[in-house]
Amino acid sequence: MARIEIASRLFVVLIAIVGALAVGQTLRDYRMSSLAPTEEPPSGALNGASSLAVSNRAYCEVLARLSPVSAPPLAIADLANGTKRLTSAEGGYVIDVPSSWLVQAGPFTTPMFGQVHMTSYDPSSIDQRALSAPGMLPPEAGIAVDLQIWRNPTGEAPDRYVDNVVHYHPDGVAALPGSYVTVAGQQAYQAAIQDEHRFQPGTGPLVVTRQTRLVWVVPTLRPDRYLVVIAQPGESALRHAVEDALKSLRVTKPVVSQMPVTHQRSEIFDQWLNGKSGPIPGRRVEAKLMTYAEAEAAMRGGHDHGLLRIDRDPDELFWLVAVSGGPDLPLPRGGPLRLGSGPPATPTPTAWMLYDMAATNERGEMTGMSLSSNGTWPPGFDAQPDLCH
Repeated sequence: MARIEIASRLFVVLIAIVGALAVGQTLRDYRMSSLAPTEEPPSGALNGASSLAVSNRAYCEVLARLSPVSAPPLAIADLANGTKRLTSAEGGYVIDVPSSWLVQAGPFTTPMFGQVHMTSYDPSSIDQRALSAPGMLPPEAGIAVDLQIWRNPTGEAPDRYVDNVVHYHPDGVAALPGSYVTVAGQQAYQAAIQDEHRFQPGTGPLVVTRQTRLVWVVPTLRPDRYLVVIAQPGESALRHAVEDALKSLRVTKPVVSQMPVTHQRSEIFDQWLNGKSGPIPGRRVEAKLMTYAEAEAAMRGGHDHGLLRIDRDPDELFWLVAVSGGPDLPLPRGGPLRLGSGPPATPTPTAWMLYDMAATNERGEMTGMSLSSNGTWPPGFDAQPDLCH
């Protein structure tokens, strides 16, 4: 991309690009095509200099001007025929389910990305202490159904991908032989997963409880994602109601949210470069803007062994922050190891820390942190991408 040196020209080019974006283009494509490189920024090793001395690199001006586009929340519409229609705009699917089923946007009170959790029963009516095994509902109580978006980074076929779902539940043992079926006009794979819970009481024989989960792996309009439908227990008579609901399932083009950067790099610099007495000698701070998916991969050391189920928008903008030097970096949780009744060991100072934080919401919450006493800088950090440069 040609270097753009005049701010007004940058603004004109940005507007032109935004206006020319095709419908359905991903947020990542938009961000990469709408950004123009500026002069190479100075190093983050400021040697005690105030964050005010940092160049305009500290302010992500272009992405701060983005017009907010937020995917609509899960929509529920009564069809007045004994069913209700669920529309997940960010998940990219529509399904009709029995009107009596209780529905929410994920298994917890906080909505999860593209997820639907529904039950044919009132969860508050279930005595969890009376269950023969944790999370294993008696078949006569009803059925629970989850629709979730899962990553498919290696392009696995649905019949092979189902093995990834087995250990989603701690009692998962194996996927039983399944078959291809047509769901939403796609060749989906349907199987059952054998769950087995073992409990050894203090006295008496081992107690083994077995149950199955029904699973459908459904292709979406994105080749790197699947819609995974899980219904349990598979022994419930209401499995046929789930199969009927899947006949109404449609996959749609997902709505991609884009939100402006509200937490700037300058805030991060000021937080870590300056103490109560002024600049912190020897402190180095760097922050790189990237997607949540990229930040999570960086926190795992670049290895793609994270949870395949998507719980948070992978295209949400995040800061990946590295901090080193200075006396006030936090110690690992729990502090130094203490042996016996003697005094605790002298703590090993933290050499560097790495964390990620949301860049586009009011909370600016941190989702992960890594602390180390080895080396002077997080390995591989300097090679990470940066959307604000």
